[in-house]
This record gives sequence, C-alpha cells and structure tokens, in this order.
Amino acid sequence: MKTIGKEWSRKEKGGAFTADHLSPSQISKPIDQWFNDYVVLTAEQRKSMLGNLNMSIGGIVGQAVQDIIVYKLTIEEVMKGKNVK
Repeated sequence: MKTIGKEWSRKEKGGAFTADHLSPSQISKPIDQWFNDYVVLTAEQRKSMLGNLNMSIGGIVGQAVQDIIVYKLTIEEVMKGKNVK
C-alpha cells in the first residue's frame, strides 16, 4: 500500500495543513485560495472570516429541517417562527 508523506499531516504533527478533512467547498476553490485558507491560515483564523450566502442559507435550512424532525413541526409552523424552546 502506498502512503503519503508527513507533509499531508496537520501542522501540529509536522505537516503543512491546518484542516483535517476535505469538503466540496474546499475542492471547488481555486488552488491559490485553497492554499491560503488551508495551509497559511489557522482554523481559528478561518472561523473568524465572514461566510458566504450559501453557507448562511444552508445553516438556516438545516436548522429548519432539524426543527421539523425533532419537534414534529409543520413547514407552516417553522415559516411562522414557532418557538420550540
């Protein structure tokens, strides 16, 4: 079996990367942006950056779906902002 070099490890383990997984949004970035975000910046620095509209809407939709499933709400109740807490 082939193994990759330690440079593909996290910085804390002597490698080059500050992330420990890949996501579709990472893969679709231009290589120079990806290098800056995941080799130059730390995880804390990435978290402090502003998110984009897709990320914000994805979070809202994800929370709405979770509320529908967990609290047995209808779509109408979620849209009207029913308080479940």
